Amino acid sequence: MTLQLTFLGTGSGKPMPHRGVSSFGFFREGELFLFDCGENTQTQLTRSSFRPGAIEAIFLTHFHGDHVNGLPGLVGSLTLDQRERPLDIVGPKGLEQWFETLRDLNILWPSFPVRLHEIEEPGVAYEHDDFEVVTRPLDHRVTTWGYALREDERPGRFDLDAARKLGVPEGPLYGRLQDGETVELESGRTVSPDQVLGPTRPGFTLTYCSDTRPCDSAVALAEDADLLVHESTYPAGEEALAHRRGHSTAADAARCADKAGAHRLVLTHISQRYTQLDEMADGVGDIFPETSVARDLRTLELERREAS
Repeated sequence: MTLQLTFLGTGSGKPMPHRGVSSFGFFREGELFLFDCGENTQTQLTRSSFRPGAIEAIFLTHFHGDHVNGLPGLVGSLTLDQRERPLDIVGPKGLEQWFETLRDLNILWPSFPVRLHEIEEPGVAYEHDDFEVVTRPLDHRVTTWGYALREDERPGRFDLDAARKLGVPEGPLYGRLQDGETVELESGRTVSPDQVLGPTRPGFTLTYCSDTRPCDSAVALAEDADLLVHESTYPAGEEALAHRRGHSTAADAARCADKAGAHRLVLTHISQRYTQLDEMADGVGDIFPETSVARDLRTLELERREAS
């Protein structure tokens, strides 16, 4: 299945008419995963192809308002939509205190279980059926975590001709072999998956490094990533200003992608002072050619790689 990523907000600081603030949705296998939830996220969701009811988990990088102020409203709207199934929210330490305060003030009264996962150390922050989300600390002015969603390896492609030559009848045995199970034929002969499957194929890796100065953790998270979404608050040449404020430039992001061996880079979290996005890409292609700049409601159709 094609994977889809839509940017719901790509600016920094405060929402503006030309650009909202940080949030994007990653859609896979019928489920939606949000990364950050800045102000106006739920409105942007209504303008996208996503259904808010498809949200399974939300990953927050840090507690600056342009990354989290949209969350109470979104949770409240999910309650009005009569959601019943649980929602997982992953974020820095303090997440439980924040939600407790919102409940105590009757700002939130969710109709569904909200499962909070506070990050206290690097490692696996969230586990799903066939992927995990790992996290590492970034280098910002407050505690900030970067994320890498890493799918499990996929079985190799099924070799129909090989299966027929081995006498495997069409039907359920094909599925069992694709699931990694050795099967026994009516003749008593056994057929193992490695006899009918090609080499294993990599799962998709999505890395998100929000507000951060250049750091080793960002490079580690982005290692061999199919897609790196990296903050680029300022264009190349503004490194002194960016680093003083705990941020990166477009060139910093490109160098991170290059060092990590990432396959594709998208720049986001653009300072609202820059209305011409071409400014952000100037000179970056010389460092990392597969770079583009995010725009609000831009959708990327993504493909998993085949075996090398």
